[in-house]
Amino acid sequence: MALVTIDATAVGERDRLDFWRSTVCDQFVALDVRPATSGLVAGRVTAASVADTHLRRISSVPHRFERTESQVRAADEDYLQIALARRGRTLVVQDGREALIGPGDFVIYDSSRPFTFVAADSFEYQVCLHPKGRLPLSAAEMAAACGITFDGRRGIGAMLPPLLSSLDRAVADDLPEAGQEAVARTIGDLFVALVRSQVPAESAENLHLSRARAHIRAHLADRDLDPAAVAAACAISVSYLHKLFAAEDTSVAATIREERLQHAWEDLRRPDLGHLGISAIGARWGLPDPAAFSRAFRARFGYSPRDHRSHFNV
Repeated sequence: MALVTIDATAVGERDRLDFWRSTVCDQFVALDVRPATSGLVAGRVTAASVADTHLRRISSVPHRFERTESQVRAADEDYLQIALARRGRTLVVQDGREALIGPGDFVIYDSSRPFTFVAADSFEYQVCLHPKGRLPLSAAEMAAACGITFDGRRGIGAMLPPLLSSLDRAVADDLPEAGQEAVARTIGDLFVALVRSQVPAESAENLHLSRARAHIRAHLADRDLDPAAVAAACAISVSYLHKLFAAEDTSVAATIREERLQHAWEDLRRPDLGHLGISAIGARWGLPDPAAFSRAFRARFGYSPRDHRSHFNV
């Protein structure tokens, strides 16, 4: 959790721009870094990590930062990110949405899709990069919250600036691994709260799709739950059911699997269910094969059910 500060002005004039560009890409994700000034670039990055969550503070002259489609395809970074503006005004574009952030505002964005930051003024941001696999959020939920201006002075958003400031103060401490994991989980919980505060209600959803989702949620423990069972319960054909879910960029099987894994994820962190074995938690949500449950859980969240439970019982 050591704090590292990198200052571009410490490098000679001839190499400074290349050094600055490589620093930004190394400390964040691969980007096109274009300072607006024609003179020597001045910039500073302060970096620390808490478990596998990365905390950054960056300040510089006006810039354009762009993550392109080719950079996304070539990279293995997969973070949901928050940028909190401390100074200057910046236009952030992702998925066709535009968010204008000034001091006290922040934006959520996704490293697995292209984005652009255009800072017209000298700026300073605090940025948090959290692994998407650690978040019990669907792709649709995350996409719905990206590219939107959040007010860091009101509502749930008001929780973010003091949290990042307190982490700044604590970052130099020699925090043990278990403490780092606890801090990272707190950050992840805030990501979930912020994202779900922006996900639109499904009031306009197709009636058959709503019924299908409700049936799935009510019968997750049934190991025989499959598209045929869902279609029969909703009195529609299996082919029509598949079309409904395909229109939402998902499938019936993927929805069932995601719901089961998310419920298991929640149960494994509940102290009142600590008496249940991990295989019992899987079976509780229709995943009775311990090995298959463990593989699916690791593929979805990036760590095993046992590791996830141990993080909440340190």
